[in-house]
Amino acid sequence: GPAVATTGAGSPAIGRIDPFTPHVPPRALAYQRAGRVLGLTATAWELLGLWLLLKTGLSMHIRSAVCCILRREPPRPREMPSIPLLALCSLAYSGVLLLWRLPFSVADLVFEQHWGFATQTWAGLASDQATGLLVGSIQIPLLWIAYRFYTHMGPKWWLGLWGVCIPALLIAIVLQPLLIAPLYNRYTPLRSGRARDQIRALAERAGLPRAMVLVEDTSRRTRHVNAYVTGVGPWTRIVINDTALALLPEDQLLAMTGHEIGHYVEHHLWWGWLSGTIGAGVFFWLAAALLPAWVRRYEHRPLAITGLADPAAIPLLLLAVSLFQLAQCPVASGISRIMEHRADAYGLRLTHLDEATAQLMVGFAERDYIDPNPPAALHFWFGTHPTLNERIDFALHYRDEGAIRP
Repeated sequence: GPAVATTGAGSPAIGRIDPFTPHVPPRALAYQRAGRVLGLTATAWELLGLWLLLKTGLSMHIRSAVCCILRREPPRPREMPSIPLLALCSLAYSGVLLLWRLPFSVADLVFEQHWGFATQTWAGLASDQATGLLVGSIQIPLLWIAYRFYTHMGPKWWLGLWGVCIPALLIAIVLQPLLIAPLYNRYTPLRSGRARDQIRALAERAGLPRAMVLVEDTSRRTRHVNAYVTGVGPWTRIVINDTALALLPEDQLLAMTGHEIGHYVEHHLWWGWLSGTIGAGVFFWLAAALLPAWVRRYEHRPLAITGLADPAAIPLLLLAVSLFQLAQCPVASGISRIMEHRADAYGLRLTHLDEATAQLMVGFAERDYIDPNPPAALHFWFGTHPTLNERIDFALHYRDEGAIRP
């Protein structure tokens, strides 16, 4: 009989003979349209909040209040701020921004609940927000280092800061799966069975015989499916969402795992580090050239920003980072699409599951409501993967000339 897919809400999709053409239900189209509006509005809301912190003088009021509590004068131009002043101001801005973002955090959860995907509780959302605030406090020593370079190195401060940023990004790559990810999810070894045996066989064929195979408790937040490979050396791990184990047929689970192994074997972790390093250098160079003039716009107010090293300028720094990230999205998205395409090709060479890979992409459209052919402009700017239609066509017409054999 015709293949029948299931939607995120559990209702059957339109039955059809062709298993390789996504039949997107009207419900999914509505989800996609509303999701785009919500995402773009959230981005604008974030930028507006940072701008208002500066425009209203709230950032200066917060810095002045902290100075009063610490019984200190506001820092003079290019004066190194004290660690207590920097820490308290940073935490205060983080708290204000958390409250500013809260309406969209709630809206996102309600949105996903409405469409049958979210499983997270309100207590879980509050826990994630608190964890995010805790993790965000890591920026305090990093800010202190940045200010140290700015106040002691003169015009070339950005070069010194860039030099420190290179190993810092590398350390973050190593520590993220070990220290940060477990704050949000539980990771347990995949139990013995056919699925684990086949995943381990794929890993051995790809040259990762010692990689751990772990299950992430994704279902505590969402019904969406995913997997990834992360870690370095002995900490390399293949992570499968428990939702993927529950919802995907065995061949599609292996196809998805092969793709994720492809990212690792193709060294995309390191390409990401390299592109992040280059992006950081470009940002620091632009910051050194442009931010001093931007700060001077706030020097003559009753509660002035005394210079770039003044903690009252932290929201301005965050606004500059946000604008830079938005502006460089086409470059980052284009690089990501190339890496995703290469991971698709590697996964097909590794697994030989061409049709299962295509059906996996069909499932993303019909079950997870991902748009198989998104608007071209949005895809150019924000699209991190080739479109699902492109990936389906590639899988079905792939030639296994470089197949990785057992």
